[in-house]
Amino acid sequence: MASSSARFVLVDGVERPDGTAPIDVDDLGLVRGVAVFETLRTHDGALPHLDDHLDRLTASAGALQVPLPARAVLAAELHAAARAIPGEASLRLLLTHGGRRIVVARPLPAPPDRIRAVTRAWPAQTHLSGRVKHCSRAVGFAALSAAGVDEVLWVDAAGLLLEGTWSNAFAVRDGVLHTAADDGRILCGVTRARVLQAAAEHGVPVHEGATPAAGPWDELYISSSLKLLLPIVELDGAPAPGAGPVGAKLLAAVRSGFRG
Repeated sequence: MASSSARFVLVDGVERPDGTAPIDVDDLGLVRGVAVFETLRTHDGALPHLDDHLDRLTASAGALQVPLPARAVLAAELHAAARAIPGEASLRLLLTHGGRRIVVARPLPAPPDRIRAVTRAWPAQTHLSGRVKHCSRAVGFAALSAAGVDEVLWVDAAGLLLEGTWSNAFAVRDGVLHTAADDGRILCGVTRARVLQAAAEHGVPVHEGATPAAGPWDELYISSSLKLLLPIVELDGAPAPGAGPVGAKLLAAVRSGFRG
């Protein structure tokens, strides 16, 4: 049963109606951010692409030596949380270095229909692959707060577009879909994979590699599990191209994948 605040919380498999999670003060997940997480969405009570999320969680936990519970346990708790929230829900699964397992479910908020973004220099992490979905998010949080926009897009020293603080980035030019390569600097999102799959199925050419942030582009987007594919209409204070026919086709295909 969902709580009165429409939030459902499990800590190590036990429901916590008060929303609290006891945690050891020396847990490195608390004191150093050594924790990993996944964010998912439901559709008609189901969890599409659950295996993809659990595969990435497994790899992230291994990279940071975070204890990983049995996959069946994680899946069962995520399904229980999904059933606890009527309608569409967002779920977050978090694992700490000290062994805490936390699942939070709440109603899925309506996504915005457009995004304002800025570009900032990529904060290189030489000792940690960008493929690890960890909880050390202070840099991105600070960048977003300082910029006062919806998303910050990281750009490398060559002016190439990498990813956002909570999203992957896509651009379209002359009918070709462009996105950064999986070269160890970006977190390859589950929705990113669905967008690329949709492009392959619908005959949209794809370029994974050098993507100049300055464009010019015909369409510009970010993607995430909760928000799917959103157009960027402002970048660095100037108008950006936003949505177009290629993105509309791919978004429809991604949505149909949730129904399927």
